[in-house]
Amino acid sequence: MIFALLLLAASAPQKGRLVVVAVIDQLRYQDVLWLAPELGSRGFAGLGTPAPMRYDTVVTETAADHAVLSTGAYADMNGVVGNRFYVEGARRELVEDPSCPVWGAPQIGRSSAMLRVPTVGDAFKLGTDGAGRVVSVAVKDRSALFLAGASADLAVWFELETGEMASTTCYAPGPPPWLPQHVLVDWKDWVWTMSRPDAIARLVPQARNEGSRPANDVGAEFPHPVGNGKIDKRLALAARNSPAASTSALRTASAAVKAMALGESNTTDLLFVALSSVDGVGHQFGTLTRERVDTILRTHDELGAFLSGLRARLGKRLSVLLTSDHGLNPTASDERRLRVGQGGTIDLDGLIQKLNRALDEQIGLRREGWVLAIDGSQLWLRSPFPPKAVQAAVEVLRREPGLWKVIPADEIDAAESFVRHSWFAGRSGQAMLVTRPLWTMKKAADAADHGSPWNDDALVPVSLQAPGFRLRRNGVIRATQIAPAIAALLDAAPPAAALDDPAIEHE
Repeated sequence: MIFALLLLAASAPQKGRLVVVAVIDQLRYQDVLWLAPELGSRGFAGLGTPAPMRYDTVVTETAADHAVLSTGAYADMNGVVGNRFYVEGARRELVEDPSCPVWGAPQIGRSSAMLRVPTVGDAFKLGTDGAGRVVSVAVKDRSALFLAGASADLAVWFELETGEMASTTCYAPGPPPWLPQHVLVDWKDWVWTMSRPDAIARLVPQARNEGSRPANDVGAEFPHPVGNGKIDKRLALAARNSPAASTSALRTASAAVKAMALGESNTTDLLFVALSSVDGVGHQFGTLTRERVDTILRTHDELGAFLSGLRARLGKRLSVLLTSDHGLNPTASDERRLRVGQGGTIDLDGLIQKLNRALDEQIGLRREGWVLAIDGSQLWLRSPFPPKAVQAAVEVLRREPGLWKVIPADEIDAAESFVRHSWFAGRSGQAMLVTRPLWTMKKAADAADHGSPWNDDALVPVSLQAPGFRLRRNGVIRATQIAPAIAALLDAAPPAAALDDPAIEHE
């Protein structure tokens, strides 16, 4: 009898665990504090009271900060200096890689090959001989790729070129049967209305924000016609920058969990879910708008429902950690309206013109312009250029009222830690630009932007729901503590360059 019971126990299927890491693009710590009454007693997505977490970097951007979350290291070590950089006079996205063609669009390639250190998923694979699965589902390619790393089983995102959820042949030859297809069909005729009209109108009385810059013909106030009856590039852009994108990503994540039986194998699996609708909406409309508030509340509702489904299936075998990659600066129009006078806007195009004129006068006329770009808080000059061109540009920039500091490459090592963390020699430009608090450096086409070390950009929430663990209670959590925390939830050692303490501890 005992022998039979032992045989039965040995043959019974073992149950694994699932660790979910959710990253909400552009969700500020202030957002979850302000909207707490609407989020309810269980907090954002049902994950309880969040703690504050800070990025110690100037480059608070999607690619750079997703890489920080997954590697536990800043750009000075991991190599991801922003969303893009410039090589031989050409702009290059950090995810560009012709050796990894995108499904359905082989003319473009994407990968995380620009990372110079391993992700937590890479370390997990190395530590278990590949036993646990690592999957990343996102709206943006850079979110999916820099969270997952090259060793992941799959990294999927919404690809603008195809209008589909996609990946590359470096992960799989083509789409798996379970992957949702024709995702834009659901949004072809969609009109975006407020999910909680009374509550949102009470929170934001003004229906239209003076500083809003809506794109893709969606209109300046509710209701917004995201769909216009056609499935085309315009719809792909409009959907990607609306709540529709996060809905599609969560549907894909649900399909992945079910088809791959994540959390139900004999080991622990890791799922990243990166939702970017708040970011797409925030850039168009700004922080204090009905559109951004509605998007946050929709994300809260839909992510909460997704996690509730996982809890029903996995129970205590589920662990969830949620955070954000960066925040967003208030718009100048909101600052004026509320009589907050310390901020302002630096127009990027105007600043580049001013620099070109100054360098023409001091060094000599250059018809194509001396400045290649100001991007990711960095200045790139067009090669070739004499050393005195850098110094002349720095002197002009230091006279700008909205810039706190301008640090040329040869002074980076002596600068503040958030400057040093942002710089990777050979990929960074000729100087780092740091705005003053509440100042925004942006293009006229955007209502609002991010990219500073100050709290509106760098202070984000972190929440945890994991049996046996709690967030550390010793002040503001550091962004470099997230990768070690994910490793702890996986019962694994942290990745090689993640030298900080984990953000969590045993209860």
